[in-house]
This record gives sequence, C-alpha cells and structure tokens, in this order.
Amino acid sequence: MKKQWLILGLALVVFNTKAVLADDKVPEYGDLYNVQWCPCNPEEPYDANGSVVLGKTIMCPCDGLFSGFKKGLEEDIRDIKKATQKQLRKFNYFKYYIGLDYNLSSQTASNSKYTFDDIHFATAVITKSPEDFVEDQDSLSFVLGARFTKYIGLEAFYLSSYRDNTFSEVDNTTLNAIDSGYYMMNQYMTNFDAFGIDLIGYIPVSSYFDFIGSAGIARYNFENEATFMIYKDDFEHLVEAPIHQRFDENKWGYRLAAGGQLNVAEGVALRAMYRYTSIKGSFIDEIKEFSFGVRFLF
Repeated sequence: MKKQWLILGLALVVFNTKAVLADDKVPEYGDLYNVQWCPCNPEEPYDANGSVVLGKTIMCPCDGLFSGFKKGLEEDIRDIKKATQKQLRKFNYFKYYIGLDYNLSSQTASNSKYTFDDIHFATAVITKSPEDFVEDQDSLSFVLGARFTKYIGLEAFYLSSYRDNTFSEVDNTTLNAIDSGYYMMNQYMTNFDAFGIDLIGYIPVSSYFDFIGSAGIARYNFENEATFMIYKDDFEHLVEAPIHQRFDENKWGYRLAAGGQLNVAEGVALRAMYRYTSIKGSFIDEIKEFSFGVRFLF
C-alpha cells in the first residue's frame, strides 16, 4: 500500500513539473509574442508592409541589422535628395524673366539730304543733312524673355528714346526780302522707338556669372520734325506762324551684342552689354550702344 502511494506521489510531482516547464518555457523562433517588427518574419499572414497581422515573433534574426541598415539607408536617401534638389536648382536653367535696360546710344547719321520746301518766307529750298542735327540719344528697354537651356534663351523687347533730341539754329541765308532786323530760326526734333526679338547665347563660367552674346532683329520707328520760324532781332517776338514739316522713317535693323550677366541672387541678375545695330536708313545708318540692366527671373 505504501508503495502504491509513493508511485502516485512521484507521478504527481512529474506532472506538475512538466506543467510548470510548459508554462514557463523560453519562446522559440516562430512563436507569436507581443507586436514586434521583423522584416524577415516567415510567419503568415502578412499585411502590405510584410508585418504579421496576428502578431510578431519575439525573436527576429535580422531585426537589429535591419534597423541599423534602415536608419542609415534613410539618412543616405535624405542626403541624396537634398544634394539632388540643390543640383537641380543649380542646373535647372529654364526660367522666365522680365527686365529693364538703360541704353547709352551713339547714332551715326546717313549721308542722305533732306529737302524742305513750301516755306513761303524762304528765298530757296532748305536742304539739310541728318549729320547736321543728329545727336546721341539714350533709350529705355522693357524686356520679356526666357532661358530655355544652359546655353540658349530668347528675348522680346520694346525700347523708346529717353527724351526728344532737339537741335536749333539761326538761319540768315534763306529769308525772303525782309529787313535785316528779322531772323529765321530752324528747329529739328528727333526721337525713336523700336520692338524686336533677340536670340541669346550663354557661356556659363560659374553659377554666378555668364558670358552672353545675342543676335536679333528690330523694327525702328524714327519720328522727326522740322520747325521754321521768323523772329525779330530780340528773338522774343515771333513774326510768322511756325511751319512744321515731318520726315519720319521706319526701318528694320539687325542687332549684335556681347557682354556678361552677374547672378547676384536667386531670381535677380545684372547685365551689361555692348550692342551694334545696322539700320542703313536715309536718316540713321547705325546705332552703337552700351546697355545696363536688371533681370527678374521666376
């Protein structure tokens, strides 16, 4: 009887020990335990990110390695994106812009002669050469343009002379039979405007400076007027009503220019150019000018 009780007791001890070991056993790889990321988890089912829907394994042989690799990879990708964006900003040359130029112009008159008749108080037809009254005239240019690539751009422009050019002279040789106490005053007024287009070529030296060349065509409109008046010898009392005669001219001109552009800030550039324009008109033969301006890019 005692032997039977001893066997029963040993059986109970063994059973309880197995139960304890079963409850407290160390989880093995593949056991579902808590919620933990494991990119190489072989268990199923997976969600869209490769995670186990019902749980994660407590043991993941690639977890530490993957976490460090993932962190380093994310930092590298972030650095690459920043560098790429910086380079794109630096090399993305496609820009629209508006601009304003001030042009210091020197005009060369043609050798043509202008004849003014129908002046009833003149003894003869008055003949003048543009060289007698053409002077340097400055102008302002308004520009709308685009830089398509690193090397090529296009500009449309409108320019107008900064102010009228007026030349006056006393003429004692063309009066009718009037007493010598009277004087003839001749006045010549000129101005011009133009519109056209230029093809721009860029040679980048750095991100801050470009050499520039351009070739274009423009329509020049010259508005000219001659006024003839008779004064008494005090030059204050007008005797005759003034006689006005116009001699306008419209011509196409071909333009060539060279210079440089300084990119002083993002979206702002300063430009200086020397330009030659061939007109070959009966009034103006050519225009040479220095141009200084600003461009606002967007």
